[in-house]
Amino acid sequence: GSLLHWTRKMIEIRQRHPVFGVGSYVELSASNPSVLAFTREIDAADGDRWGGTDTVLCVANLSRFPQPVELDMRRFEGHSPVECMGGVQFPAIGELPYLLTLPGHGFYWFQLTPPDTSPADPPDAPSATADPAHDANAGAAGEPGTGAERDG
Repeated sequence: GSLLHWTRKMIEIRQRHPVFGVGSYVELSASNPSVLAFTREIDAADGDRWGGTDTVLCVANLSRFPQPVELDMRRFEGHSPVECMGGVQFPAIGELPYLLTLPGHGFYWFQLTPPDTSPADPPDAPSATADPAHDANAGAAGEPGTGAERDG
């Protein structure tokens, strides 16, 4: 649960997803002005150069207080957000606004996986029966080593 472990994990995620450095940037409409939400995408035209297509959703709470946000994600209807830090799959995106709650100064990075595909397998993804609250390396969204925010 150290800062060093958290930093190494962030670097590993960045290396696994070149989209963070070379993908297009599209800001999303968020219902809460305290929350910044955007996607980074590598499309099919650039996919060969960067090892395939990839879409990452980034959501950041700029407030020190917990914040809810509804995102217009209809463009990605049917896609499943998979949290990049722990590999946890969130509910699929539908027609309605996508609701998230973020801790103060917290963030999420999600790989958006199209229907009928699986995400890039993170090397240390927890099993479906793992309890992140008891994992010393599990941190809350965007916070190293607390484990208090997660719900497995």
